[in-house]
Parts: sequence; C-alpha cells; structure tokens
Amino acid sequence: MDILNQIVEKLTKDELRFFKFYLGAIPGDDRKDLLLIDYVRQSGNKFDEEKIIRKLKYDTTDKNSYYRLKNRVIQDIGDSLSLLHTHKNELYELQHYLTLYHIYYSKTLFKPCLYYLKKAERLARSIENYELLDMVYSNFIRLSADLVEVNPDDYITLREENAELISQLRELDDLLATVTYRLKLSQNFGSSDKRQLALLQKQVKQISKQTTSYFGRNLQTKIYKAVSQIFLQQHNYPALEKVVKENYQQFNAQKWFDKQNHDLKLQMLTYYANALYKNGKLKESLSLTNLLGAEIEQHNRLYYDRYLFFFYNLQILNNSVLNPSQALEELDEFQSEIHKKKNYYYDTFIYLNRAGLLYDTARYKEALKSLVKLYVSDSFRTADKTFRFKVEMSELIITHEAGDFETLLYRINQIRKDFKAFVSEKVYSRDFAVMELLEAMAHSKNIKRDESIQKRIKTLLKFKLEETLEESELIKYRGWLSKKSASTQ
Repeated sequence: MDILNQIVEKLTKDELRFFKFYLGAIPGDDRKDLLLIDYVRQSGNKFDEEKIIRKLKYDTTDKNSYYRLKNRVIQDIGDSLSLLHTHKNELYELQHYLTLYHIYYSKTLFKPCLYYLKKAERLARSIENYELLDMVYSNFIRLSADLVEVNPDDYITLREENAELISQLRELDDLLATVTYRLKLSQNFGSSDKRQLALLQKQVKQISKQTTSYFGRNLQTKIYKAVSQIFLQQHNYPALEKVVKENYQQFNAQKWFDKQNHDLKLQMLTYYANALYKNGKLKESLSLTNLLGAEIEQHNRLYYDRYLFFFYNLQILNNSVLNPSQALEELDEFQSEIHKKKNYYYDTFIYLNRAGLLYDTARYKEALKSLVKLYVSDSFRTADKTFRFKVEMSELIITHEAGDFETLLYRINQIRKDFKAFVSEKVYSRDFAVMELLEAMAHSKNIKRDESIQKRIKTLLKFKLEETLEESELIKYRGWLSKKSASTQ
C-alpha cells in the first residue's frame, strides 16, 4: 500500500479536522489536496491511481503534477500532526524544545536557547529519556562558548554519568534482542536461554539502582512482553505459564500495578489463565479467570469491553470440560451481554461453541440448529474456506450421532463437491479419511463388529498430527474415534 494511503487511513477525525484548519481550507473549497484525501479515505483497498488522476483533471500521460501533489500532501499532513501532537505527549514536547533550541541558536539568540535547554533537561529527567538527555547536555556544553553563565565542566560531568547509564541500557537492549532472536528461531527453551534471561534480570536490577522504580518497572515490563509473546507464538505454554506467573507475582508483591498499567495486569491474567488451561490445570485456570472477571470491573470498567470476550472465553473453555451445562449458561450470558450493545461480531464464536457444548451433552439436534444459525450469518459466508470446511466436518459427526444417516450421506456429497480443491492437499487427508469413514459407518449395521470400519478407526487413531491442526477441530476427531473403537470399550 502507498505511504499516502497508509497515512490518510490512520488519520482520526480530530486530526483531519485540524489538518483542514491548518491548511486554512474553507468548507466547500474545491481543493485538489482535499479531493485526493477524500478519495483515499473513501476508496480504501479499491484505490485506483488512474481514476483519481482523471478526477483531479491532471494529464494522464504525465503524472509528475500528481506526484508533486502527493508529496506535498504527505509533507503537509506531517507538519500538521507535529503541530497538533507536540503538547499531547512528553516525548514530542521534549523534541519540540530541542528544535526550538536549534532555531534560536541559528539566530544567535542564546538566552532563549538556554531557556529551552533548561526546560528540555527537566523534562528529559522527569521522563527518564537518557539518550535525549545526552543530547541536551551536549548542547549545554556547546552553548557555554556563547554564554558565560553556562559552566561546561558541570555538564561534562553530568554527560559522563549519563553516558555510563546509556551504555548499560544499550547492553540490556542488545541482550534482549539476542534472547528474543534465539527464542524465535528455536522451539526449545534451553539452559543457555535461561542463563541469558537471568543475566537480563541482573542487568535490570543494576540499572534500577541508578534510576527510579518506575523506570525499573518499565524495563522489567519490556522484557516480560518480549519473552511472553514469543512463548505464546511458539505455543510453549509451560514456559509461558512460568514467565507470566513469576512476573505477575513480582509486580503484585512490589505493588507496581495501578490505573496506568491496568491493561498490562489484565493481559497478564489472561495469558496466565490461558496457559494454565492449555497445560491441563483447569481449576487453577478457572480461579484466575474469576480474578480476571473481578479486575475488569476496576477503574470504572476502564478496559471492560476489551477483556470481556477473554473472560467469557476462558470461563467457557474451562467449564466445557469441568461443567458443560455451566459453560452453556455462560455462553448465553455472554450473548445477552454483547447483544445489548448491538454487537454481533462474536456471533460465530457463540453459535460454534454452543454447537460444541450441545454435542458434548448429547443434545445433537439442538447442536445442528446452532450450526444452521451459524451458516446463515454474514460472518460465516465470508469466513476463511478452511475454517468453513472444519466446521462442516464437525456437522457430519454431529449428524451421525443424531442418527440421521440419510442427511449425513447427502451432506457428505455436498461437502465433497464444495471442497473438492482440498482433496489433493496433504494437510486435509485426515479430514477426508474421516469423511469416508462416516460414509461407511452410515451403511454399516454394527460399527463395533465391522472389521473394516474398526481397522480404519485404528489407522486414524495412529495418525500423527501437529497440535495446531488438532486445535482447529471443533469436535476433536481423536476423542470421537476413541468412543467408536471396539478396543477402547
């Protein structure tokens, strides 16, 4: 996507309003720059360069005028955003003070230079931006040649002390980058990785002695976020559980959690509960989930909407094993909660999980009705084809359990036709083998005594499958096949 498209798409209403004010645009003005921006916002992924060139009445054989307009709009938006956000963010404000210093220095106005450098020094110290503080000290030393009241020795000493801290921070960043890279490449968390993480923690403690506890907390958070994301991506749930547990307990014991980082607390509880569920510790996971439910109510429900789904999802996941009837109640409660807000985004999740839970409680006809509701939803029709295939495979299993073999055979033929492109792909070979088994089972009088069917079941049970592929099954084939196997009875 073109850089202008990316910039314009991310403009908020306030930023766009200020941009027009910045340009001095009058409502109704037929300005080419505004026409270009309006077209970019309206067209989205259907942006057509030739169409906008014609609309702007430029020569279609020579696009230089159009490209000059694009570059000017990019420049103007950048200037407008800088002006709008300068005093909304402490970092931007610090950079603003340094810019003013350079402007006044070029005008040989040294008193204003000193004024803005002092403001920059105070702000850099307060937000603990040590790299920009180094730049501030360098400018003080430079200014000492023009102002006698600026003693360069004072700032040389301060810069040397600051440089030592920056060096330590860079060592920490380098070490974190190395650990992050190694963990991304490897699916294992070995002794070497543990040693490097221990070294990271030691480095954080050393730096924390020279900074505020707030800065030390930010460093610890930075390491936690990097490492936890990697373990999550790797599906390394034992390691994820350990790293979240240790950091959560540390943050909690040191009373680091407050309104400012409440989002981090909720994320940690979500990761912790999810890792416990994946590791089969369902009761512990449910306990953490209940704590998450209490925490999303805090601070005037600051992040309630963001974490409501995760709360209910974890409740439903754990209770689908511990207490399926309770899980159904929670699913109904979640649907009621979000539909009050006219939010239908999670309907796929609701209908799919309801079908699975009804299947688990042997309410097969109700499970099929839930799938019908899913099928007629807009979200399902536009969903990924692989996802739709997996759902319809689960429908076949439920239909078999409902004893409706006539419908089962009809749907098998339909699904084979709809997904015939998948037949030749190895990743779906197990699915089609299950489909063939279901077809044979529909014609069998006694599947437990049918040697051919039992042989197919044994073969499928021995089938080695990646964990991620098994997770994509609404009804786990392995669990269902085990129930149909005569040898497991």
